[in-house]
Amino acid sequence: MTVIVATATQKEMEAVLKGFNGRGRVGCQLPLQGQWCESPINEHQCLLAVTGVGPVNAALTLGRIMGECFGITGVLNLGIAGTFDPQACPLGSAVLAEKEVWPEYGLRTSQGVDSRGITFPQWRGGDPGVEQPLEQIVWDTVELSPAEDLRRIGLNCPQVLAGTSITVAGVTGTAEHAAMLRDRYGALTENMEGFALALGCRQAGIPFVELRTVSNVVGSRAAADWKLDEAFVALGAVARSLFV
Repeated sequence: MTVIVATATQKEMEAVLKGFNGRGRVGCQLPLQGQWCESPINEHQCLLAVTGVGPVNAALTLGRIMGECFGITGVLNLGIAGTFDPQACPLGSAVLAEKEVWPEYGLRTSQGVDSRGITFPQWRGGDPGVEQPLEQIVWDTVELSPAEDLRRIGLNCPQVLAGTSITVAGVTGTAEHAAMLRDRYGALTENMEGFALALGCRQAGIPFVELRTVSNVVGSRAAADWKLDEAFVALGAVARSLFV
């Protein structure tokens, strides 16, 4: 079993690896953006991948890996994220994504984006292993099962928060837009790569798990609402807890 361990940036990958050995290296040089390397982690065969920031980079890198590497059995997306609710989901906490939403797909109206407004779903599939396959349609949401998928790829399920994560190409910069996203989608966290990776895994029929630590309050640029260093330390610790 080979699991892709994907982060958006080298900084996040370094934080993950520091959780294992304190030095930021596990079996190979730190991958550059869009690259990956083989590396065992606690007897698990892994590919460490740095996708680059944003949904386009994430999709391109995952596509290249899936096209060039055989035997991929799952994807573990680790990194940092913003919180829409710093009381329920405080800075430094870890969150598993139970649902990935891309709020920018569809027809933009005065009431917001209608994911079905252009009538084309992003993916339509089913289970070919049954006589009457249940059709799966993805508009702007991929439902996730983190506990089950962690079990399927042989990893531990940590006792952390879980909720809806939204993926954006442009980071939310105002409290007003943050409130709209929170209210419309029930969002707990915001990231920039998760939906692309989740959809790619859904199409490939392999497990996907997204686990992030909170580095900032969505919509705020105030220094007090950003704790990057603490989020990176927490990321290493929660990553280590997966591979026990």
